[in-house]
Amino acid sequence: MLICSLLGIAVILLSGVTLFNHYLEKELTQAITRETRIAEGIDWRLEPLGLFDLLQGRTRDLQFSAARLAFREGPVLEDFSFRSRGIQLNRNALWFGRRIEVQELAETELTFRIAEAELTSFLRAEWPEFTPSVELSPGTVRIKGVLKEPLLKEKLAFTASVRLEQASGNSLRLTPVTIKVGDFEVPPGVLAGEVLNWQFPLVLPWPLTIKDFRVEEGFLRMEWQEEKR
Repeated sequence: MLICSLLGIAVILLSGVTLFNHYLEKELTQAITRETRIAEGIDWRLEPLGLFDLLQGRTRDLQFSAARLAFREGPVLEDFSFRSRGIQLNRNALWFGRRIEVQELAETELTFRIAEAELTSFLRAEWPEFTPSVELSPGTVRIKGVLKEPLLKEKLAFTASVRLEQASGNSLRLTPVTIKVGDFEVPPGVLAGEVLNWQFPLVLPWPLTIKDFRVEEGFLRMEWQEEKR
């Protein structure tokens, strides 16, 4: 009789854990869908939660991936993979506002890649007068565009080889290495402030900071980690 009772309690507890996880996964998926303009191939993996975790708005080990993801502002992120040892969510925002508001992250790793077309779209939105385009190959970044010659008012094509550097916790800086205007090579310092004083900020709705990045064929791959307190 005792064994049957214990088994019954265990089944109830395990069912509750499954329901908690299913409910939170559903809420998280709906919140992500509402807060993004593109959310494709979403998949959640949560370590089993208890009732107290659910009430506190806290997760244990969590994995979240998406084939393509784009927040309301910013580029499309591909091969999006998020892993965390735990997240403290604003429970009022989650349960009553139906949105994700991350208050604190345990050890976390986020990786994704950005296509050169997305970087081109960003630069053209910020500096349309240059009609810039970005070309990415392993270890190399090139920007092509046009400059308006101030005296003759003619447009001159330029090509710049640039180096990507981290400018802040969430942005990269484009630093010119060589600049060619028409058939002439121009010292980077001459036009750097005018043409290539560009930064690429990427604001994520979570307390994360850039850990590393590398240039691949046609893509910029980035790694992020939790902000250190």
